[in-house]
Parts: sequence; structure tokens; C-alpha cells
Amino acid sequence: MKKIYLFFVITFIISCTSSPEKPRPNDWQGNWNAVWETPPESYPGIEDVEFTMTGNFLFEEDSLTVQANGFDGCIFHSDTLTHTQSWYVLKNMNNLDSVLVSFNDPDQVGLTYKINSKTEDKIVLQMLDDIFITLSKQ
Repeated sequence: MKKIYLFFVITFIISCTSSPEKPRPNDWQGNWNAVWETPPESYPGIEDVEFTMTGNFLFEEDSLTVQANGFDGCIFHSDTLTHTQSWYVLKNMNNLDSVLVSFNDPDQVGLTYKINSKTEDKIVLQMLDDIFITLSKQ
């Protein structure tokens, strides 16, 4: 419960922050393979489903296109979904974790992803408590 509360606090803080510059790091740009994972123990009683999904993230200078390759039996979605939004990275505001923010309306936060780790060719993101997205540079 505390983790969900922290997620909403981070989202609120981000949405109240007005920053004229939204950093979009150059080293993020390009096409990244993506794997969504969630632990089966987060969904007790659910059987005969897959707890991983593949796709990709395409970071461009002013847009982020996410493609999630859902399928029948996938815990995340049964169809392939593609959406494009704007994006920026918010780094360590008030000692909170860095986050990737994607949005349609610049006055409202869309999706926020906690950045668990980042190297030159791998980024590990987290949504809520139990959804992990590993990006690998193509």
C-alpha cells in the first residue's frame, strides 16, 4: 500500500512542477527492445496466463512510441497496442527517484515509469509495485 501511495505522491509532485526545460537525454534516443514482466505471485489464483510480454520503445527527439505485443493469454493485453506521446526524464527531484514521463497534454502527466537502473544499452523501468520493463538497445 505504501508503494502505491508513493507512486501517486511522485505523480502529484511531477504534475505540480513547472519546468521550462524537459530533458530528453540523447543517449535514450533510438529503438529499444522491451520486455514487460510481473511476478505471478502478484496475481494469486490466476492460472494459464503469461506474465511477460515483448515490444519496443522508440525514443525520438520529441516523441516516444511504445509498441506492446499482447497476445491471447497475456496478463497485460490480448492485442498489440501502439501509442505515441511526448516524453522527458525527471531526475532526482527532492531526493525522489528519477522517472521517465510520457504524456499527451503538457499540462498533465501521462504515464510515469520509475527508472530502476540505466546503462548504455539497458534501462530497467518500473510501473506501480510490480510491473517491470527492461529495455535493451537494438
